[in-house]
Amino acid sequence: MPNKTSLLQNIEKAFVDVNYPGNENLVNSSYGEEPELVKQHFRGQKDWRKMKAEELDLDGALSFFSDEGFRFFLPAFLIADIKEELNFNDPSIRLCWALTPQAEGQKIAKAWGGETMGARARKCFDAFSKEQVRAIVAYLQYRIAKDEYNPTIQQALESYWLERMK
Repeated sequence: MPNKTSLLQNIEKAFVDVNYPGNENLVNSSYGEEPELVKQHFRGQKDWRKMKAEELDLDGALSFFSDEGFRFFLPAFLIADIKEELNFNDPSIRLCWALTPQAEGQKIAKAWGGETMGARARKCFDAFSKEQVRAIVAYLQYRIAKDEYNPTIQQALESYWLERMK
C-alpha cells in the first residue's frame, strides 16, 4: 500500500494552484433542491485545505458540483477519505463509476446535459493536469490496496485514468 503521508502531500501539491470557481460556478444545475443545497453549503469556501471532514460530508455533494467546483474541492475529499473521515461521500465513486462498462454508455437526462455518463465524466476529468491525474491514480491505487479489491476502480483505471498518465 502506498505511503499515506506522501500520498496526502502529493494530492495537496497537485491541487495547490486550482482557483476557487466562484460562488455562482459551484454547481452545474438549478434543477431540484440538491444543487442549491450544495451551492449554499460550499459558498465562500475559498480554501479547501481549511475545510473539516464534517463540512465536506454533505450527502451527495460530489454529484452536484460543476466541473470547476469538483476540481477545486476534490483534494479535500480525497484527503478526508484517506483519513477515513467521510460518512456520505466516496470520491472514488465519482472518479470511477461513469467510466465502467455498466455506466459509461448510459444517457444522462437533458436537464443534466444529455450526454452519456462516460462522455460527461471524460469532459470533466480531461481538465485535470498530469500532476493531478498522477495524484488521482495514486489515490485510486491506494483505495484498491486498502479495499483489497474494487472492480469499479480497477475498470476505471484501465479504461481511462492510466491512459491519462501517458
